[in-house]
Amino acid sequence: MKKVVIAMLVFFISMPFLMAGGSSESADDVVTVTWYASRPLGGEIDTAIREIAEDYSQEMGGKWKLEVETTADRPSYLQKLKTLIAGGNMPDIIDIDADPYCQELVDAGMLVNVKQFLEDEGLYDDYHEVALRYQEFVDGTMYTLPLEYHIEMIWYNKTIFEQYGLEAPETMDEWLEICRVLDENGITPISVDGVDRWPVLRYMAMIPFRYSGNQYIIDLRDGKASMGDDLGRKAIEFVQEIGQYFNDGFAATDYATAQSMFLDGKSAMYYIGDWEQNPMLEKYLAGEIDYFLLPMVDGAVTGPNEYCANSGIGMAFNVETFDEKTKGFIMYLIEHYGDVYASKMQMSPMKGELPADVEFTPLYHRIAEDMGNYGSAFMKPWDTYLDPATNTILQDNLLLLASGDMDAETFIQLVDQSIAENT
Repeated sequence: MKKVVIAMLVFFISMPFLMAGGSSESADDVVTVTWYASRPLGGEIDTAIREIAEDYSQEMGGKWKLEVETTADRPSYLQKLKTLIAGGNMPDIIDIDADPYCQELVDAGMLVNVKQFLEDEGLYDDYHEVALRYQEFVDGTMYTLPLEYHIEMIWYNKTIFEQYGLEAPETMDEWLEICRVLDENGITPISVDGVDRWPVLRYMAMIPFRYSGNQYIIDLRDGKASMGDDLGRKAIEFVQEIGQYFNDGFAATDYATAQSMFLDGKSAMYYIGDWEQNPMLEKYLAGEIDYFLLPMVDGAVTGPNEYCANSGIGMAFNVETFDEKTKGFIMYLIEHYGDVYASKMQMSPMKGELPADVEFTPLYHRIAEDMGNYGSAFMKPWDTYLDPATNTILQDNLLLLASGDMDAETFIQLVDQSIAENT
């Protein structure tokens, strides 16, 4: 009975793609390319690709179409993706990080070598270096195409800072001192989205990145380092220190609430990426808020112009259908994506002049300038390195660590044990 239920589950989950035509043409000879997406429906990436696909369909005389199914919730998306692939119904295009599961698909020969494709077509240099490198595995291979490019920053309330004689910090110690001053004066220093976990995980990665780039998290993942090593303990101590300045109940605070706390002046700082520039624009133009980049530490191996930059979840291609019907669309997508995506006030992963018919904001130009001045090292999020089990254990217990409800030794033991069991 259990096997029958599993078989039925695979069948029904696969139905949308089976009905879309898979890798074959439909009865009226319309070629259908399937994209199983994990993007917000109606978001900038979603709408940009749909617009470009519609233009491509018209150029193909209506004999080509893109069939999109979206599951924005990442855990649900990954569960369904794995079911589709296990059932032999891999879509033509999928969204995936360069993570351990992606490596499994690569090892099975299921994904197109995107780096080789871009180099063969003379398109590799059309992209920002960091946007491409973010998509790479540790060995430098790349099987996912970036559709976005972001830098992350700490937004701060200028009015509150000026009220207490504070300036944007240049060092981590200065940042912690600012937090202390604000806290002593009854101001919530930092609002944090703890529900989604990853914003708290960023704080854990900050100190190790300054002292080692991404080498510490790579060594930790591979079992060559311990969470209890000197650098791991420095990371823990920083989270414990800065965690006391997060908003009350941050573990139950969601994305929208953390943002609104900052914009409403109920917190003085808020860590987020440039994808939130539109909500920030009005107060930024009014001179009420500003941002600073990741502060430094003594003895750092990364520079002030190096911090967390990413190109998000990538787009990967089914090796069996890429030459047949998908490659032409991807070539067309790359040709037009930069202008279409940038016109939506988003930072494109591609180099080139901005569309002349679009008026970009001063904030957009400032962020673009910071991107243009970016170094070569970038803080890659830890959750892209670690296996799913360790990710869950680390992130869940990180909330307890930051809130003061777990001691360092217990945290170290839990993380090390999970890595030992799953490496």
